[in-house]
Amino acid sequence: MTSHASDLVHKQGLQFFGSVNASISHELKNIFAIISETAGFLNDLTQLSKQGQTFDLCLLENCSNSIAEEIERGFDTIRQMNQFAHSVDDPVKETRIHDTLALAVKLTGFLSFARKTRLEPSGTEITIDTSPFLLQTLVYRTLRALYRAMDTSAELTLTLRESEASLVTLIFSHDQAVDLTDFPDFRTADVAEVLKAAFTKSDTGLALTLPRENKDLRDKFAGG
Repeated sequence: MTSHASDLVHKQGLQFFGSVNASISHELKNIFAIISETAGFLNDLTQLSKQGQTFDLCLLENCSNSIAEEIERGFDTIRQMNQFAHSVDDPVKETRIHDTLALAVKLTGFLSFARKTRLEPSGTEITIDTSPFLLQTLVYRTLRALYRAMDTSAELTLTLRESEASLVTLIFSHDQAVDLTDFPDFRTADVAEVLKAAFTKSDTGLALTLPRENKDLRDKFAGG
C-alpha cells in the first residue's frame, strides 16, 4: 500500500471508525436503556401480582413486544456494525453501490441530527471497482454534511444513475435549498480525489460522480 492511499485508510480511517463506532454504541446504549426500563416495569407488575392486585394483562403483552422489538433492533444494529467493519477486508474490489448507500443511510441514521432519508430502489445491480471502505467514508461524510445543512423538516432522496458507460452518479436530492459552501471539507475532498470522485452542487441537489473502474487506486494498494 503506498503513501497517500495508506494515509487515508490509516489516519482518516481510524478517526472515521471511531466516529461511527461511537454513534453505534450510543444506539446500543439507548436500546439497553429501553429494555432495562421495560424489565423494571415488568418487575413492578410482578410485585403488584404478589400483593394480590390485578392489572390489565395487555400491559404484559406490551412489555413483551417492546423487549422483542428492541432486541431485534439491537441485532440489526450489530449486523450493520459488522457489515461496516468488513468494509476494510479488501482494499479494492467490486462494490455494489446500492449496498454502500443503504449502509451509510443506516449508520448516519444513528446521528442525533439525521434527517428523513429515502433510498430509491435500483433497477439494476450497479457495481464499481473501488475501495469499499473509502467509498463508505465518502458517502457517510456527504450524508452527514447534508444533514447538518438541512432543516429538521427537510427530506433527502438518494438516487443511483448510470450516467455513462464508464461513470456512475449518486444523486442526493433535498426538498429545500441548503448552504453547502464549505463542502467538501479538506478531508472529504482528499478521499474524493483518491477515488477520482467529483461533486456537482446545486441549491436542491448534490451529485457525486464516480468511475466504474479506478485502475490507479488498485495500483496504489497493490503494494500492501
